[in-house]
Amino acid sequence: MNKSTSLLELSNVTAGYGQSPVLLDVNLSVNQGELVCLLGRNGVGKTTLLRSIMGLNPLTSGSIIFDADDISKTPTFKRVKYGIAYIPQGREIMPYLSVEDNLKLGLAGSGKKGKSIPKEIFDFFPMLRDNLSRKGGLLSGGQQQQLAIARGLMANPKLMLFDEPTEGIQPSIVQEIEQTLKRINEEKGITVVVVEQKIDFVRQLAQRFFMMEKGKIVARGKSEELTDSLVNQYLAV
Repeated sequence: MNKSTSLLELSNVTAGYGQSPVLLDVNLSVNQGELVCLLGRNGVGKTTLLRSIMGLNPLTSGSIIFDADDISKTPTFKRVKYGIAYIPQGREIMPYLSVEDNLKLGLAGSGKKGKSIPKEIFDFFPMLRDNLSRKGGLLSGGQQQQLAIARGLMANPKLMLFDEPTEGIQPSIVQEIEQTLKRINEEKGITVVVVEQKIDFVRQLAQRFFMMEKGKIVARGKSEELTDSLVNQYLAV
């Protein structure tokens, strides 16, 4: 795969809620096949950035190019069909639906035909095969996160956006999630963007990072360039 090809390009993106801007002239480029992390304190605009890429927050100005198409005004459901999957903070699975039905929702949203769950889903998440008839709400936090990732994978996306996938997850499962995201990126060639707070997790996972402060990208670089001084400057409370 040619990893120098830009898959996602944000140019001078400004967005927010009502009259309150949250993102201010954000410029960000993610290459095809990359795994990058987005860092910053709470409230600096990381979730708004993911939601804007997904079309859940309209842009005030600027543009978003995905796979060479301008999707700045494209509705969310079409962005899903173009190949973008969003795994929000808190997972947002359907608690009263079975694991199987939750997975099939991921397929329905993509517009792809076929009703069966691909075998590779269970290669990534063996636990799900044993719990297909169980209600999603009865799974543990870590299992629900696996279900949310699997649901996103059902549509075979080109880009997956994750908002704090390790939040509220016990440490033993955090390592599993890290390995899963790496496998999704390396084995399936899916481009991955992760909003995350855990620095060790980011250093282990990401190829590159972007640091946000007050709605802007204030630092970027390779993961080995994520120094303690940067962390102290932009993440220390």
